[in-house]
Amino acid sequence: MLPEISISPEYMTSLAHKLLDDPAAQVGEWGLEKLTGGLELGSTIYRLSGTAKAGGVDLGGRRIIKTILPDPTKDDPDGCHYWKREPLAYQSGLIYGLSGQVTAPRCLDVLENPDGSIWMCLEDVEDATARPWSLELYARASRQLGEFNGAYLAGRALPDDAWITHDWLRKYLQEAAPSIDYILQNPADPIINRMLPGITLPLTLALWDEHERMLQVLDAMPQVFCHQDAFDRNLFYRGEELVVIDWNYSGIAPVGTETAALVGAALGVSGFPASQARQLDQACLENYIEGLRQAGYQPDPRQVRLCFCLTLELRYVTGGMIGEMIPRLLDPATRQSVLDSFQQTEETAGQSDPEIVNYYIGMLTETLKTLGLGATLRVVARTVFHAVRLLGKRRTRDASPGAQAAGCERIPVEWTTGARCPTALRRRWSRSRQRRHPRPSGHHRDIPNSPVCWSTSGQHGSRRTRAHRGFRRAEGR
Repeated sequence: MLPEISISPEYMTSLAHKLLDDPAAQVGEWGLEKLTGGLELGSTIYRLSGTAKAGGVDLGGRRIIKTILPDPTKDDPDGCHYWKREPLAYQSGLIYGLSGQVTAPRCLDVLENPDGSIWMCLEDVEDATARPWSLELYARASRQLGEFNGAYLAGRALPDDAWITHDWLRKYLQEAAPSIDYILQNPADPIINRMLPGITLPLTLALWDEHERMLQVLDAMPQVFCHQDAFDRNLFYRGEELVVIDWNYSGIAPVGTETAALVGAALGVSGFPASQARQLDQACLENYIEGLRQAGYQPDPRQVRLCFCLTLELRYVTGGMIGEMIPRLLDPATRQSVLDSFQQTEETAGQSDPEIVNYYIGMLTETLKTLGLGATLRVVARTVFHAVRLLGKRRTRDASPGAQAAGCERIPVEWTTGARCPTALRRRWSRSRQRRHPRPSGHHRDIPNSPVCWSTSGQHGSRRTRAHRGFRRAEGR
């Protein structure tokens, strides 16, 4: 729990002098209102409201006070969560007057306190749009973000300030490694099964296995300066001007990154109708590409689309769900804030929308088709491997004395130790596999890069997989 702040009369007087550009300004009555709804764990946001007098005129107003706590674990200026990045971005002036009428709220003061914390006083932007956003507003914002990004492909020099992050997505994904290990050891965890139901769990693990190759594809794409978290909660319209807040992730990233954040968060955080996911996807990407063109850059739409798809899958499935949401839901200190943000209960914690799941599966299919046959076969092979591995883990757990004492249905020990199954059950399993995976015609055939080894000779009795045998060896069976 972050500590509450109090505003001293001295600070208020100093702030009033800066705001009104009048050293004789007098402070009236002021109050603080704590704002909620975000997931930032190292900062707190307050609305500061009240009055001050300058030149005999009583001026009312509201400001935003954002407090940021020091974090020695996030002290790398190039790290993905560098705790000083946002105040440095405001102080640099780089985020003002960007192309596409994109800008940041005016920063009125940055205060470094004796305890190391930083306070930022920002203008409180009055949003001119209705919430939730319509499809038309998402399209409009995408066009402006495209023009903002496109300026750096049309000749504007990329910034090289020390606080700017590079390779943000790769560093963000590194945080998912502990959760991957947890999933492999606890595949029956209710949160995991609600978040990644059915085939999506082994498919997501396969995506993790492939993520470095996918990142290398993104590394080779055109790079731009971008916000990297430009979704509707961070976007406000002031007339035609798009005001963007929360610049903590700003850095150099592949073209198309902005649209991935806009679409991914719209579906996962902002509650945009999942039934319209594809319409949102199409409208945002088409308008983003048009914005690139308006900036003077002629993009390859297929290239931008691939960047969008890869970033969306890696960030919001692997990074967001696995690396960020699972640890927060498992940690009692952060669990309730996540439940509140996503309007979930203990019984529905981590629950995924089936339509969103289907959208991401379709997106992954499209991505693999673009990347080619090799990538497709690798992901299919790893999905099969993980499905078998997870099944073995679940059966081992269910067969343990502890699980039996808890009232679980007993699984015959020979199913989990590698001993031969009873004949009737083995035949039933074989018939079931034959229905789901028809045996190819001809003689013995291996699919390149696949763990599945089909045998038609009959000498092995039933078809098995290299992945399953390797898993058994790894488990010491």
